[in-house]
This record gives sequence, structure tokens and C-alpha cells, in this order.
Amino acid sequence: MLKEVAADTNIIVYLMIIVGVIGVLAKVINQITLRRLVKAAGSMSKSTHKLIKLVRAKYEHACMAHDSVENTDAFVEKYIFEYRGFLFRIHTWRQLELQAIWFSGILAALGASAHYLSYGFNESVFQYIAAGAAEMVFLFVIRQLSDEPYKINAAKIYMVDYLENICSCRYKKQKTPEKEAINVIAADSTAKMAPVREESDAAPAESGVPAKAEPNLSINIEGEPRDVKKGEEVRQSVRRTMKEKLEEQGEPALKEEAIRQILEEFLA
Repeated sequence: MLKEVAADTNIIVYLMIIVGVIGVLAKVINQITLRRLVKAAGSMSKSTHKLIKLVRAKYEHACMAHDSVENTDAFVEKYIFEYRGFLFRIHTWRQLELQAIWFSGILAALGASAHYLSYGFNESVFQYIAAGAAEMVFLFVIRQLSDEPYKINAAKIYMVDYLENICSCRYKKQKTPEKEAINVIAADSTAKMAPVREESDAAPAESGVPAKAEPNLSINIEGEPRDVKKGEEVRQSVRRTMKEKLEEQGEPALKEEAIRQILEEFLA
């Protein structure tokens, strides 16, 4: 049934026309999008293009967060691939151009096959083959009229050049005075805090409150321990001398005087 519908009607011809229009439309939209993008990237500092404004804002934010962007090429490519010119991304429109070429050839082959199976080898088969080949060549030539990879690369180079050689240097120059100002403020604050610390350290001494003396934990290891036996011998010798003098002097007054002399000698 489908074979008879394809052979008796011109539905395949209409489908081929629709595919051709889609291919041409994708080429026109992509061409306009890339031309605007390249023009905006060429004057990136003054451009109001939405992609250029987005890339500038994201790059400045990345520089503020990380001081610099390590791979600027990948940073720019990411936003170019995600950019939607009209409904679809640039890559999607390029794929529609390529797929339109292949679908026109496939539809022409189907129409020729349907006519051949229904009516045999006749003039309509040649017409489908010729129309399909002509449409494929036409779409291929239109696709090659403008070098789209070159335009994408040119827009990328303009953007990378501006970000690395102009925007990055300008941001570094603006950030250097800020760092110097921060260092000066930090130095002033430390200089102001130093006298306050000295006053706080000297306050206990001026107020008359005695500072806590540190415990003297030093140990005199040079001294020798007392000889207990030697002390006992000295006491016994003193007692013996006292007894001998008392025996020699029998009077009590003399005894007291003798005891006093002995004590003085002992204490001396």
C-alpha cells in the first residue's frame, strides 16, 4: 500500500522539497549567527552581544575567585558550543545541513525504487534519481560556500586574545593596589596593637601588685649530705670535757662558768 501511495502520489517529491528547504534555512541561520558572533568578538570590549557579555562576566568572576583562568581556550569553547543562536545551538544547525544532504538522496532512492517496483523501469525512475542527485549537490555546494569552522575558530581567537591580553592584565593592575592597601592596613593595625600589649604587660608592676614569683625548683647537687655519725661524736666529746671540768672545779658558781665557757667554745 505504501508502495502504491509513493508511486501514485508526489509525496516523496514534497518531502524532498521540505528537506531541501530545511538544509538551506539551517545554512542561512548559521551564517547569520556566526557573522554576528565574529563581529561581536572583534570588538569584544564594546560589544553588547549576549554571548560576549556572558563570557566577560564569567571570566571576571573566575579571576576574582581564583586569580586567573588556567585554560582560557577551553573556557571560551565551552560557551561557544552551548550558545543558541536561534532555537538550536550552532552545532545542531550544522548537523541539519549535513543531514539534509543525506536525506534528500535517501528520499530520491525511495521514490525511484517505488516507481520501479510499481511500473517497472520508466522515465520517473530517472527523474527521481536526477532530482535527488541535483539536490544533494546543491545542498553540498551551499554548505561549502562559507567556511563555518574558520568563523568559529576566528571568534574563539578574538575572545581568547581579549581575555588573556587585555582583560586579565587590567584585572591584575586593579588588584595590585588593593593588595598593597590591605598590607598597609594590616601593618598599621599591628603597629597600633604593639603599644597596647606593652601597657598591659607593664600594668601589674606599676599598680604595686606583686607578681607571682616563679617557684625555684633548682636543686643544689654540689652540697654533700650531713654526716650523722660525725655529729654524734662531737656531742659526746663536748659532754666529756664538761664532766672533766666539773670534776676539777667543785663549786657551783665555777661549774656554771665552766659550762658557759664550754658552750661558747662549742658555738664558736
